[in-house]
Amino acid sequence: MPIERKKSIREQVYEYLKNEIVNGKIEEESRIVEEEYALKLNVSRTPLREAIRMLELEGLIEGREKGGVVVPKTTKKDVEEVIKIRMALETVIFEEIFEKVTEKDIEKLKKNIHKVDLIIKDERESLEVFKYFSEFNKTLYNIADLPRVVNLINNLNLYLKKFRKISIENGNRRLSAHKDHVKMVEFIKKNKKNELINLNKKHLLEAKDFLIEQLEVRDKKSEIENTIK
Repeated sequence: MPIERKKSIREQVYEYLKNEIVNGKIEEESRIVEEEYALKLNVSRTPLREAIRMLELEGLIEGREKGGVVVPKTTKKDVEEVIKIRMALETVIFEEIFEKVTEKDIEKLKKNIHKVDLIIKDERESLEVFKYFSEFNKTLYNIADLPRVVNLINNLNLYLKKFRKISIENGNRRLSAHKDHVKMVEFIKKNKKNELINLNKKHLLEAKDFLIEQLEVRDKKSEIENTIK
């Protein structure tokens, strides 16, 4: 990856490594070898080490007793904790929405839903659905206008990004999530705050269960592979 000079070298290295980790290109339990990445990115070890420290503070990589750093394996506990925190933060978002939502906001949400309606059952469009789902959430967050809360949610979602994509690739999970979005807009239109908050909790708990299933499948596969070896 060519390094540009618009941002500091440290920032560019940090953003590159972060993107590679959250998109699964640097796999879980992979070591981040300084010499390898310094050569690959054509940078000195100083900005690379600074970027690694930033990623350690975010929990995206961790140091090991024998030295070096690795991308930690996502665990069931991680998923449960992230979903629990996101549930609390999104409750704050939804509490605020009813004080600020406009007809224009509702129309924007409805347009998003209509776009998803057209492609929701097409397996080839799963990534496009993922994009629209992200836009739906972003619209809700923008209505609330609580940037610090939104920043916390976005940072949380980084830990589970690759698993969220897997959930969108599952037709049943994708359709269930879309139906929840449709109901959410109806509850916002009808000023049903408690119903919206309860629906979102259900939505997140179902997502949690699905993600944990994916972790169990991953661990089972890893166990079989290790047995074969």
